Formats: sequence, C-alpha cells, structure tokens
Amino acid sequence: MVVGVMASICHSVGQVLWQFQHRNSLSITTKSCSTSGGGQKLEVAEIKERCEKWEWKGKYSINYFVSHSKNSNPPLLLVHGFGASIPHWRRNIRTLAQNSTVYAIDLLGFGASDKPANFSYTMETWAQLILDFLDEIVQKPTVLIGNSVGSLACVIAASESSRSLVRGLVLLNCAGGMNNKAIVDDWRIKLLLPLLWLFDFLLRQRGIASAIFQNVRKRENLKSILLSVYGNKEYVDEELVEALQGRTLCS
Repeated sequence: MVVGVMASICHSVGQVLWQFQHRNSLSITTKSCSTSGGGQKLEVAEIKERCEKWEWKGKYSINYFVSHSKNSNPPLLLVHGFGASIPHWRRNIRTLAQNSTVYAIDLLGFGASDKPANFSYTMETWAQLILDFLDEIVQKPTVLIGNSVGSLACVIAASESSRSLVRGLVLLNCAGGMNNKAIVDDWRIKLLLPLLWLFDFLLRQRGIASAIFQNVRKRENLKSILLSVYGNKEYVDEELVEALQGRTLCS
C-alpha cells in the first residue's frame, strides 16, 4: 500500500521517460517503497467531483480521473492496489501532472466503479480493463504505474499489449502471482503448500472471506496495518483510512 511516495514515483517515472528518449523499447522500472514524499495533495472531495465515467463492455460503469498537462511526455495511468481506489494517489497526481497528463482508474469492484455480483474477478480481467481503457479513453502509448496488485495487473496488461498502448511500466511493491505457489522451487514453500492450499480454499468461501475482510476493514485494524507499512507515519491520516474503508467488491 503505497500512496504519497512522491519522490520514489517521480524518480521511477523519470527513469522510464529517459529510457523512452534513448531507446525504442519497452521500459520497466520496479520499486519497493514504504516512504512518503512531498507534493501538493488533492482533496478527496475534489477528486470525487472531477471524476468521470466510462462504460466498459457496454454494461459496467468505470470511474476514472484525469489531470491534463501541456507537456508532451507520454501520459501516465495510475492503477491502485487491493482495497484501494483513486484517492489513494491524492498526494501524487498534482506533482506528476506537472510533466505528463495523469489518468487514474478505479478497477471493477473497487471505489466508485461498478461491483457486479457473481462476477469472476481475476487479474486477467483487470488487465483487459486496463488495455481497453487505454484503447478507448487515453488513445496514446501510456506508462502504467501500478501499486501492489495493480502492478501485477499492469504487468499482465503490458505482456498482452502492443507498443501502441503500453509505453512503459513503473511497479511499486509489485504483488506476486496469486495462484502460482506450486511453481516456486523452494523446499520451504513446498512444505507450506498444504497450508497455503487450505488458506486459498477458505478464502473462496464467501462467508469466511467476507468476515476476514470486514475485520481488516475496521478502522483501528486498518490504521495499524497502514502504520506498519508506511515509512512516513504522518501520511497515515484519517483521510487515508477513510478512503481505504470505501466500498469494494468484498463489502
């Protein structure tokens, strides 16, 4: 969960854009970050007021935000992690928009986007959503900036795209494959496989998964988790906690 990592993001984006100017190939920059930098933040109320809607596949309403820039650098698309939404980037958008047009999206099942019941939510689905958004809304080669699960969705999207859509990747605390435990050639992981399979099975039970999620979503628990992963504790404010308590596909 990385929001407000202004210095790290800007450095990563700078690296990617520099590489675009010096060689004609897809660039990937990875970062593992837990610190927060400066930057003028957008108020959550302003983000909500300026958000727009896009109809995906003719039936799903997807919420997105755009901050235009006069700069000719490739546009950026910010993709949040699990349980998050566009306001998670509120400390980053203004600074990034000084050099590039910035888009941010609520993935299906999160934030103010639709949350269809009995829908098969997969990484591949979110990756396809990202590609369709680039094709229909951005319409320019774009640098994808993902956080956590959003990073994984961006990697899958980039692997399935052409250079006409994805120009580069910036990965922040990228999640690993969600169902690839068995391919890890490590005896310690193999010993834990039965326990991991049991955990996977329990999470597939809606009642159990919902109970776990609702417990994590409690304000005091959520704030404790955020304090444990944020380098700059000052950025774990009530606004952040409230933003992450918003409705998701599990609520």
